[in-house]
Amino acid sequence: MNTRLVSGLAAALLALGCSALAFADTMNSVAATPAPTPPATAAPNPLPTLPGGIVNDAINALGGIVKAAYGWNDTESFGTVTYYRGYDMQLKMQLNRYRAIHLHRGTVINPRGYSIHEGDTVDVRGRPQSDGSLEADMIVVQGH
Repeated sequence: MNTRLVSGLAAALLALGCSALAFADTMNSVAATPAPTPPATAAPNPLPTLPGGIVNDAINALGGIVKAAYGWNDTESFGTVTYYRGYDMQLKMQLNRYRAIHLHRGTVINPRGYSIHEGDTVDVRGRPQSDGSLEADMIVVQGH
């Protein structure tokens, strides 16, 4: 009975040894084979660019709005009407600055048909005059 046990144990050890050798051989062959290189990927799309000049135009437009609100824009003024008679008007703008506005027969007042009153907030666009006043081409009354 001892011989059977010893021969069975020897057979089992031999089988385990052969399988371990076979496993080690496959591992060596896998390690010797270089890993496949991944396929080349396309370069990412570049960021879109804005057409030339559009950024400067936007900055100038915003700067014009700010300048007009503070009375630094030659062609536009935004403020409260402090005086209005016939073709003459005066605006009080930011920082307690005042500007004389001259209307003419072609001055457009929006909303159409509205009569301007003292205390109205208006946006006036027109042509600058040498004395610092503004000859109004368009007046937009805010809030009406």
